[in-house]
Amino acid sequence: MKNCIKTLLILISCMLYSCYGTDDDTPLAIYCNGNCNTISGRIYTENNVGVANVLVLFSYHVSGIGVNYTRLIAKTRTDANGYYTIEGYVKNNELGSGTFSIVIDKQKLETSLSADFFKPSDLVSGYPSVNEYLIPNLHDRSPIMNLDYKIPFKTTQTIHLTDFNPIAANDYFGVGNRIKYGFDSEFSSTFFTKQGGNGFGYADGVNSTIILAAVFGVNELKVVKIKNNAVEEADETIAIGNPNPNVALSYSY
Repeated sequence: MKNCIKTLLILISCMLYSCYGTDDDTPLAIYCNGNCNTISGRIYTENNVGVANVLVLFSYHVSGIGVNYTRLIAKTRTDANGYYTIEGYVKNNELGSGTFSIVIDKQKLETSLSADFFKPSDLVSGYPSVNEYLIPNLHDRSPIMNLDYKIPFKTTQTIHLTDFNPIAANDYFGVGNRIKYGFDSEFSSTFFTKQGGNGFGYADGVNSTIILAAVFGVNELKVVKIKNNAVEEADETIAIGNPNPNVALSYSY
C-alpha cells in the first residue's frame, strides 16, 4: 500500500513537473552532509588484480504510465587497486519506489582486460546488463557494502555434437554455456558466452565440434535440439579444472 501511495505521489508530481528525461545531480553528491547512501566495492580479476580508473555511476529510474525519468545521483572511479566508494543522497520520495542501479563503464573494462579474461563483449548481455546491478525499492539510507565485480579467467570446452540428421527444414542441434560474471546479484549474475554472434554453437553436419568459451570452475551447459518441430532441452553443470584437462564432451542428436 505504501508503494502504491508513493507511486501515486510521483505521478501527481509529474503533473506539475516534467517526469521525462534525465537529471544529472552528480555534481551535487558531495553536499549530502552525511545523510547519504554509501556503496562500496571492488572491480577485480580472478587473480586478485584490481581494475583501475573504471567509472561507477549510481542512479535512480522510475517508469510507468506518464513517467519515464532517470536521476543520476553520484559517480566515482576505482582507485589503483580497483576499490571504489560512492556516496549519494536519495530523496525521500524515491525511497521505496522505482529502481536504483550501479553501472560501471563497459568500455573501460574492454580496454583494461587482457585476452586471458572474459570481457563484456564476450558475453550475451541480458537485463540487467552485464555491467549493471539493480537495487529495486531501496527503503532506507543504510549503507550497501561489498558490492564487488569479479572478472573470471577465460578457457574453452570442446563439445562434439554427433548424429545430426535433420528431418524438417528448421531442425537444429546446438549447445551454449552460461557462466557467473560480474556483480553477485540475486536477479541475474550469469550470462551466456558468445559462440560466434550469439550464445549457442550449432551443428553444421552429421558430426560437428564446437569450442565453447568457458571458465575455470562452474559452467552451465544447455543443449538444445529441434527434431521435426519438437523442442528438446537439457541442462548440465560441469566443472573445468585449472589447468584445463581438455576432456571433450559428446552429445548425440
